This record gives sequence, C-alpha cells and structure tokens, in this order.
Amino acid sequence: MAVSSWVPPSLPESAASGLVLRDRWCYIADLPNNTTAESTTSSGLPIQVTFRAARPPLLSHFCVHCPGLDFRRIGPKIVATDADLVLLCVPVNPNSTTGASDWDYFVYRPRAAQWLDLLPSPDPRCLNDSATALISRQDGAWYAVAALGACYPIFHGHALIRWEFDLHLYRSSSNSKGWISKRLSLNELERDNLIPLPPAVHRLYHVTGKTITIGGEHGTVAWVDLWRGIFFCDVLKKRPLLQDVPLPVPARANWDRLLRNGEPSFLRDVTISRNKDSIKYVELEFRPPQELNAAATTPVKSYADWVRNNSRKPQVIIPHGWKSTTWNMAIPVGSSDGWHRDCVVDVEDVSLEPCLAHLMAMLSSKTRYVMYLSDYVCSSVGIYEESESEKAAMLTTTTPCSSLQPPPCYPPDN
Repeated sequence: MAVSSWVPPSLPESAASGLVLRDRWCYIADLPNNTTAESTTSSGLPIQVTFRAARPPLLSHFCVHCPGLDFRRIGPKIVATDADLVLLCVPVNPNSTTGASDWDYFVYRPRAAQWLDLLPSPDPRCLNDSATALISRQDGAWYAVAALGACYPIFHGHALIRWEFDLHLYRSSSNSKGWISKRLSLNELERDNLIPLPPAVHRLYHVTGKTITIGGEHGTVAWVDLWRGIFFCDVLKKRPLLQDVPLPVPARANWDRLLRNGEPSFLRDVTISRNKDSIKYVELEFRPPQELNAAATTPVKSYADWVRNNSRKPQVIIPHGWKSTTWNMAIPVGSSDGWHRDCVVDVEDVSLEPCLAHLMAMLSSKTRYVMYLSDYVCSSVGIYEESESEKAAMLTTTTPCSSLQPPPCYPPDN
C-alpha cells in the first residue's frame, strides 16, 4: 500500500452487523471509538488500534496510531484472525522489514473488554504471513499463534526419504511466555504419487499460499498449497503430526500452469464452512487446451501419464469461456479419497440476470477472471479489465441453478 493511501476513507455512520469484509492493510490514523485498545511497542512507544466497521460491499478496516513510528516505507498489516481476535504486525524498523526483529506482533480484541497484547519477538524465527494462524481459545480467554516454518529435504544417499518442517508456536497461557519450535516429519509423500512433477521441475514439497484455522479441541490448522495439497495439524497436541491431503488433480487446462508454477490463487481457492465441519475447494479452468500438433498425437487421459511423457507439447488456451469445479471434504479429514465433486459450472450454461447485461457489456476482450470462494454456499467470479478505466465487478454463481448475479449487497453499478 502506498504511503498516500494510508489515510482511511470515510465510512457511513450506520454500523455494520454480522459478517464484514476487511482490508488486509491497516490505515494510519487517530480515530478512537468504542473498539480502541492501547498498548506499547517493544521500544516502549504508546500504540493504539481501532476497528472501523462498514456494511459490505464496503471494506471494514483497522487504524493504527503510534506517533513515534515511521511508516514511510510500509505500514501495519493484518496477518490472521479467528473468532473476535486479530493478529497484526507493525513495522518498527524504518530501514528494514526483512527480519523478525523488524516487526512487532500484536493480538487485538476489538469487542467487549478491548485489549491489545504485544507478543514476544519470534526472532530469530521469521514468520511467513501466509503460513501463520491465530487460534482463539475459550472465547478469547487465551490464544495461540502457530506458524509453519522452513522445510528441509532429507536424503538417504541420493534417495529422498522424507521432508521435515519447523512448527513455531506461541501460547498466551504458557508460563514461559515465549516461542517454542518443533520439528515435524513427513515420511509418506502422497503428492508425488497423485500429482507428480517431472525430474526437471525443482520445487519444495509444500509452499503455503494460505492458512485456515479450524480450531477444535486440539487447535487444528490447515496450511494450504493451492497447487498440490493441504497440511492438517493439531498444533496444541504435545506431539503434533502433519497429515498430508493432496488436492484433486488439476484440471486439464491447468497442467502447464502447475509445471510453470504460475500463481494458483487466480485459478484455485480453498475455504472452510461457517460451522467448520467441511472444507471446500474450487478450481477455474479456461476452455480445454489444444495441442499445437493435436492431429499427430494421441490424447493423454491422465495428468500422471502426461507428466511422464517426455514429448509434452506447449499448449494454447482458448481465451473465451471458462468452467469452474467445486469439491468438498468433511472434517475431520480422513484421506485424499475424502474429496467429493460438488458441482461443475460452465459459463455456457450460466444464465445472466437482466440487471447485469450493461455491466458485462462494458468489459472488453482484455477482461480477466479470478475465481475464489467468498462463502460456503456460492462461488464468486471477480472480473476486471486491464485498462486505464480499471473497470471491475464481482459476481456470484449459485448452484444448482447456475445463475450469474450480483451479491445481494453488491449493486451492479459499483
């Protein structure tokens, strides 16, 4: 976020209730209200955090006020949330933001008895925002922060036998009041069987793109690699273990993107149901690819066969049209066999609400689509155009009727 954007926008006086859409980045402003909580930074500077709620589709946001800190390069940001707790990090070194000591981590509670806790520094551990979870316990009476750290391949001779990962954990109820680290091992490499990579593709076994707090008795956390699979872990157990659940094999049109390690969040997403009893996964694919020499080759039916075929050819994706597929899996998770195909939505079969005709007409051939799960009951398609006008829209598809419509709170003129 640019420095010029750190001034918060004005919000309507009507307060939001229930679910809200929040901004990841915090604004820099002194706008206290009944959610404001105060604390001190690691260097002793007074700091306060305020939550400003707005009805969707407006973004709710957080404001940080700390006159002694320099936010010229980068501002505070939200790392994770769970229930009514928020984990945020604040840059405290104006000259560097690369080390753990360059950030202060706080847990903030905006409701009821507001408070703002400064966490002990995780240094020398470095926390990856996308791999860090906040776990609220006993209605916020205490909490834990869990982060998946570096991963290491372990070889026997030239044979890869397992991967090891660092788990960094902080408990607010612990007498030590400090961070602990545990080494977790993964011996059964299921993804390499279901979603193999060719020898020429060198990649870590797991790269966390997002983290989901499931909670429960043992504080279950899901670390999601949107290309290959999900790690489930009961982080509050004395001896936590990693459970590896591969995602369904990518759709045919996305095989090349997987090997090129393209950004998966434009095509895939994973979320959890509101009552946290199931995981949902969605994948967007454009029109099935055509081989450049399709007439001279035999179509390959499976991803694994295609990867093992040394004569893989470049693909050309037909740019018009798309299809989305959703899958779900019950929690607690058993194995990768627990994925069940939920529904398939093809743009050719989707009906367009009359009120959206003018909105779709304003977008040109430069339009791009981004698929994500904004709620457990529907998929959303973010549509934006790469042009100076920066036209954009957010639409939802509901199944099984496959009707394309604006969200109930999202006016099509916005």
